[in-house]
Amino acid sequence: MDTLKVLLVVPRLNIGGAESYVITTALGLARRGMQVVVASWGGKLAGLLAEAGIAHYLVPVRLSSYLTSLMLEYIVRKHGIQLIHANSAAAGYAALQAGQRLHLPVVYTAHGVFGHEPKEMVLAQADKIICVSNFLHRRSLEKGVAAEKLVTIYNGIDLTKFAPRPAETAMLRRQLGLGEKDFVIGMVSRIKNLKAKGHGDLLTMLAKFQGQQPDWRVLVVGKGNGLRRFKAEARQLGVGNQICIAGHSTEVPQLMQAMDVLLLPSDFETFGLVLVEAMAMAKPVIAYAVGGTPEAIEDQATGFLIPKGDIDAMYGKLNLLYEQPEVAAAMGDTGVSRVKRMFNSDQMLDQLLAVYAEVLQARQDKN
Repeated sequence: MDTLKVLLVVPRLNIGGAESYVITTALGLARRGMQVVVASWGGKLAGLLAEAGIAHYLVPVRLSSYLTSLMLEYIVRKHGIQLIHANSAAAGYAALQAGQRLHLPVVYTAHGVFGHEPKEMVLAQADKIICVSNFLHRRSLEKGVAAEKLVTIYNGIDLTKFAPRPAETAMLRRQLGLGEKDFVIGMVSRIKNLKAKGHGDLLTMLAKFQGQQPDWRVLVVGKGNGLRRFKAEARQLGVGNQICIAGHSTEVPQLMQAMDVLLLPSDFETFGLVLVEAMAMAKPVIAYAVGGTPEAIEDQATGFLIPKGDIDAMYGKLNLLYEQPEVAAAMGDTGVSRVKRMFNSDQMLDQLLAVYAEVLQARQDKN
């Protein structure tokens, strides 16, 4: 494909699957010689765009779809953009309005369940809808989206960034105040509330088995409106001393290196990109078997899938990895191989560029 000018739109650039996807896509396309522009309301990950020399415009994506569409139209005209790639429902509404006025193709990546709200069905007007899992693809078909509009492309990660560095583990733990012999359980996600990503279930598990594993520690990466309540609940349950809160960070690979296992007991996941990131770091992963997580994890090989809400199973699988570090190490190695085979960013970018070429050609044929 000749040099392409693409505009990526996402509400914010903080910790999250869609945000990581946009950063990986932007950096990857730029390395391949494409001209990339990003529109969002900013966040800590925005600095990565600046470092790469990628133009980033502050746009209040969630404020007003019409206002956002006008701002996107300005960006398109200024940079000669050929295609808009939206990465949330709010971004999609605005991108479609701008695209219709400018006669530009719009690609929409569905990071959540498509059509969760009736108004979201307007997003089916996008030229192509990328689903981040086969689960999401099936759900979109059930909602009535035309099959020819849909394509599944798994999230890919930069394997130069997410690469095991075991020699750094002890140093990283010292910096975090964690012991070299501690068994460190990691959670990496936005903390919207205690239910969405399972922070409440984690606390329930720690409280139920309190005192049985005194050298277990939990490293929590992320922040959000639920963080204050999480801290309060931890204190009330008497497990606050087991928890280390790193907050929001752009150094996720380094923080994952300090972990022994990644836990994702989410109420729901369309895929679970953080699972793939942890697997790339040679960490076994444990998650509730919900939504698309069974597509990320190979159960019993790269980690464990457990029934949603099963606190005893959560403790049991964590304890197995604690007591049998050789099993954890083998799962970590298998996870690295799985990510290299199925979830690398080069593979994702190849598929993404094929979608871009398809929609651009289809628009050209119509004209």
